[in-house]
Amino acid sequence: MKSMRMVGALICLGVLVAGCGGTQELLRPTRSDKLYEAVTARGSQLVSVIDSRSHSTDRRLPLGVPTGDWRHIYSIVSTSLIDTDPQTGATRSSIQLQGTYQLPPATANGLPGGLSPNGQWLVVEAFDGSANGMPSSTHMLVIDTTTSRVWRKIDLGGYFRFDAVSNDGDRLYLIQHLNGKEYYVRLYDVIGGKLDDNIVVDKSDGNQAMVGTRLSGVATPDGHWLFSMYVREHESPFIHALSLDGPYAFCLDLPGHGYVDSGAEMHWSLAINRDGSRLYAVNPATGAVAVISPGANDAPAVLRTARFDKAMSVAGSASAANAAVVSADGATLVVGGPAGIAWIDTASLRVRAHALADWSVSSLGLSPGEQNLYAIGDDGRIAVISMATTSVSAKFDPAEGRPMSLMRVAAA
Repeated sequence: MKSMRMVGALICLGVLVAGCGGTQELLRPTRSDKLYEAVTARGSQLVSVIDSRSHSTDRRLPLGVPTGDWRHIYSIVSTSLIDTDPQTGATRSSIQLQGTYQLPPATANGLPGGLSPNGQWLVVEAFDGSANGMPSSTHMLVIDTTTSRVWRKIDLGGYFRFDAVSNDGDRLYLIQHLNGKEYYVRLYDVIGGKLDDNIVVDKSDGNQAMVGTRLSGVATPDGHWLFSMYVREHESPFIHALSLDGPYAFCLDLPGHGYVDSGAEMHWSLAINRDGSRLYAVNPATGAVAVISPGANDAPAVLRTARFDKAMSVAGSASAANAAVVSADGATLVVGGPAGIAWIDTASLRVRAHALADWSVSSLGLSPGEQNLYAIGDDGRIAVISMATTSVSAKFDPAEGRPMSLMRVAAA
């Protein structure tokens, strides 16, 4: 009888273990990270700081643009620019802007931008309306974040949008909208207080007017280049490589079609390796990947392209923020999309693993030690995946709102 009770207990224990193994939502990671997720909730946009172990939200921050070291996040509330400490949620300082301004969008889904790569200069913008719907004039402030003071006020006739500002604050790059489709890239001399007469053109072909929709962008670690991912209605996608040291640019064509002809073209992402020597453009919905030389000592160029098995579904967010990361050693490119996650070997450009095939993944982030990869689903769920084994260790729903981007993963 005693032996039978022992066998029964072991059977029950086996059932419990099997049950836990099959219910990933009940598992907890062995370490804790803080996930800074941009979300839209109840008509507002904010950053939720989520504990990966407890699945609870520690605090909520106003959605803004963070500095690279994440010591500051800048947001606009009414007519004030607020500098918030992301670690505590406390307000560091505020500036009265003497008007209604906004942070420029950095991605197609509305993540804010406006900072120079080194975080010293912040540009905000405002517009005057007109009868035809396109703004008749543009107003910008260039703010020195080290002194919390407005350094320059810029007023321009016509419709201009922020594109980039150099690390020294001297060169402001603008998108001048000519009509509903065409635009110029222009250089504004901040010191001289004037718009350069010349158009910033593609040095490879000399074309002045451009067309396309910007999905996202990434700057090189040294702040010399800004790479922006563009898609066009009926033509192939391209990367706009803009030099922040001088008024010139290059357009790098990518394989593909127009997004009107194929909605899958809206799923391109950019990722750059740690030392800035390689940039990757990848689209899991079309199965295309490109390796780009950022042009440290030469002009930026597409080094090679490859094809891999595309996602079986192209549903999900059509214009999310970037959903790609590169491992610290540069050996692996990981991309999320409408059919889960793919691990791509950067040497061969071949897919070596998949995960979350039944998820539409809109954003990815690596833990500081790269033990874990965090994936944000379009439905708001978060998955924790081992980078070593590519296995999913946990899934949970923080119920914070509609996801925009996983902006940061920090150690707890």
